[in-house]
Amino acid sequence: MKSFGLLVFVLASITVMSIYYNNVYAHSFYQNQASVFFTQVILFEIENKLAGDNFPTNVSIALNHSENAFNLLKDILYFNKEVLNDADFVNKYQALLDNHNSTTNALLAANLADESLKQYGLAQGLDIREASGLLNMSMSMAMGPTMNMVDNTSEDESNRGASMLSTDPSLDKILKNSSNDEVINQANYQSAMMLANSLKILFGTTLQNATLQNSTGLMRIPIEMKSESVKSLGEGIDTLLLALNRKAPLEEIFSIVHGQVHPNLFLAFDLKLKGD
Repeated sequence: MKSFGLLVFVLASITVMSIYYNNVYAHSFYQNQASVFFTQVILFEIENKLAGDNFPTNVSIALNHSENAFNLLKDILYFNKEVLNDADFVNKYQALLDNHNSTTNALLAANLADESLKQYGLAQGLDIREASGLLNMSMSMAMGPTMNMVDNTSEDESNRGASMLSTDPSLDKILKNSSNDEVINQANYQSAMMLANSLKILFGTTLQNATLQNSTGLMRIPIEMKSESVKSLGEGIDTLLLALNRKAPLEEIFSIVHGQVHPNLFLAFDLKLKGD
């Protein structure tokens, strides 16, 4: 009976992962108002802190972060003008964030991973269009180590993501031209690192021990698979931090975000995909 249950689990895992990998790179996750707003709040908090950390030792980088923080504050005011009269809005909305459901927190995690990837692309010399394109370009995925949901064979963390097969020549060109460890823009690199650290904190405080819900609809993901995905998500976030810290090639950061972080968020927390 246990063997039968394991077989069902493996077949379900392969089916769901195949559906995800065949679609996720041409799609993004549906956002809700809370996930959009709180993403902006977290980004503002990061840029504002980096501005203070760099002043007065590096004024140019501090000014860069200050400008980013100002622009993010304008975006926040677009959502909620009451923030203008709230000097402690970050702490206030952090308390509200802690009480959000796991779906919103998972969307926040996906957004932080995306933003870290984009900032790292900028740090390696991409322009804003190219860096933003890293988040949306159509991709497919070959079956690789991430697909193995039940094999406990140890592997090097940097190689755990499944291999990427690009369906977009422009993405291939970007990744190949950035296949080095050179950081050109230190301000963007600082943002990428702090975003990944914020992602780890968010995971530890809201997602790691979240109560997993039974799936609804035609494709129901087993709770066992969701639990495994939460564990793999934590490992993927740790891998992302290690790769950023050693200034890994952009292609590797891309693979971790799209091959380890996003798929496990999708599986564990029932995120919904939307078309381009």
